[in-house]
Amino acid sequence: MRRHGRSQESEADARDGHPHRPPLRPQADPQAARLAAGGRMTPDAALSLQGSAGNAAFVAVQRTPRGGDNGEGPAEEKPMDGLSRLRRANARAEKRGQAAPTLGQADSPFGAYTVNKGRGAGPYITSNVKHQHPGSESLGTTYDELVKALDAEHLPLVAQAARSGTELDEEILGTMDATQRRAATMLYGIMTQSEERRFPGAGKAMRSALTKQGDPYHEADEFEQDFPMGKVGGAQYYREVLAGKKQLSDKARKNLEDMSSSSSDEERSS
Repeated sequence: MRRHGRSQESEADARDGHPHRPPLRPQADPQAARLAAGGRMTPDAALSLQGSAGNAAFVAVQRTPRGGDNGEGPAEEKPMDGLSRLRRANARAEKRGQAAPTLGQADSPFGAYTVNKGRGAGPYITSNVKHQHPGSESLGTTYDELVKALDAEHLPLVAQAARSGTELDEEILGTMDATQRRAATMLYGIMTQSEERRFPGAGKAMRSALTKQGDPYHEADEFEQDFPMGKVGGAQYYREVLAGKKQLSDKARKNLEDMSSSSSDEERSS
């Protein structure tokens, strides 16, 4: 299972080579800091790029023309702040619209789930052991329980599953046990059926937060900080942010800045 928190014991495990407990995030390289300071990438994204692709990737990114600068390239290529991304995702989702949910059993790439009538705009998602996920263990319905039931590598797969036309990594899918498939199913249903109806555009923000969970240094407890709709009143929080009544927290803002800006990156129809 993924990490639920960091402690002195877990750091000791990391030093001893425990495969699921990497050391705490190292200090950012000066080159990563320069790239981030230039507005080209967020600090974490810059560090991640350097770690995974090496310094050559930094050079390529630094030399890539920035849209809108000096009149070269379309203006929409220029990095957007979190508020602007939230506003654009919401406007696009509102324009697309969404039909009323179909109550009853629905399917996901991970298994079946049930769409129930909710108290507000979004339906309530459940699953069961007997007919839908035999062999799975008891599982709650909160984000905290669902996210922590999955390994770090599984959560980006849930985000990918919600993208229209995306093929999933069968090798990673094959590592999921019955309980993990059930948790993934629940997250998929909540993301595509419920949250998007509570606040149009939220599905995109949730995919970004799930993708962040694939980083072994990003804790499960940070999910609801990245995606405030996981908390009570989260949809209203986003609405008040758009109305200028509240400000985005640092983590919520960064999550929005890191989400895809492509209009073709849409959810599967639900």
